[in-house]
Amino acid sequence: MVNRIIIVVVFLLQTAWTTCFSQSASFQTLGEPFKCSPSVIHWNVPTNTIPSTVWVYRLLPKKFPLEAISNLVASCGFTAKNEVVSNNDEVLYASAGKLPSKQLGISSSHGIIFYESVTHYGPTNLATDVPQMSQMLNLTTNFLSEFGIDTSQIPKNSTGSPNFRFWEPFKEYFLKDKIVTNIEFRAVDFRRSVDGGNVLGAGTAGSGEIFFGEHGIPVQIDISWPDLERYKSYPTVSPDTIVEWIGEGKAVHGGILLNLPDVDWSTIKSLTIEKAQICYYAGDRLSPSEWLVPLVSLWTTVDTGQMKIGLEVDCPVIEEREFKNRILR
Repeated sequence: MVNRIIIVVVFLLQTAWTTCFSQSASFQTLGEPFKCSPSVIHWNVPTNTIPSTVWVYRLLPKKFPLEAISNLVASCGFTAKNEVVSNNDEVLYASAGKLPSKQLGISSSHGIIFYESVTHYGPTNLATDVPQMSQMLNLTTNFLSEFGIDTSQIPKNSTGSPNFRFWEPFKEYFLKDKIVTNIEFRAVDFRRSVDGGNVLGAGTAGSGEIFFGEHGIPVQIDISWPDLERYKSYPTVSPDTIVEWIGEGKAVHGGILLNLPDVDWSTIKSLTIEKAQICYYAGDRLSPSEWLVPLVSLWTTVDTGQMKIGLEVDCPVIEEREFKNRILR
């Protein structure tokens, strides 16, 4: 019973949503605020890189096809005995107390598919018939198609195909006279693109990960893909304003590589912006939003005086006062 309660709580956390929108609170989860804002900032990007207007989107429910849900429930080995929650918008199945332990949650109201299965493999219990890497593209596109997820919304790679990232882990077992290598699953992850800008963060507006195990059956799924509705378009601010906002502490930055020393922001010589790209963000799992908002992601070089460090900086791209007045009213 305790295991089942934990499963339900995990799923509810997956589908927790805020009822009002706070741009600053959601935005701050992207990175760290500057401890001391750079005093010298150079904009080394063409001024026409940023579009003149951008859209704010509202996140809407995504009604997954009932047949796809039914097929997934069956392929994961669940029966009516495993049903914990079932209504028009959410289904939750759980099998605890025996192996493999597994849980499946599908929320059409929030566009979420979450599945996890735990099987203990070992040198005498190896995974078999795991799909080959050459099969992963078809497996992925077929799965997404069944659930009505449009692959045209995924950024394209250099060949014009959806930019899926395929990968595989492996385990080695050391026996008396040989080493046994086993691949338990092959995986794919991907994210959404909106108006040419990548959706940042996971678990809210457009991210996905699928582990395909034995016989091509998923052993883990983590997809958040709600429908989107255009709300209003807004003019973007100028590069000068972006530079000003960074100096005023309205931007956040990513982490410094572990093998590099901490940056003393009060003594840096300069921060140079080398690339700018519009992206979108709807918070993360712990602080989600019902709004998908644009921002500008900046690739920068920090000159500390001793070395130059590459750093990502994320900054608002819509006039803050107008944005709050119109979104929050």
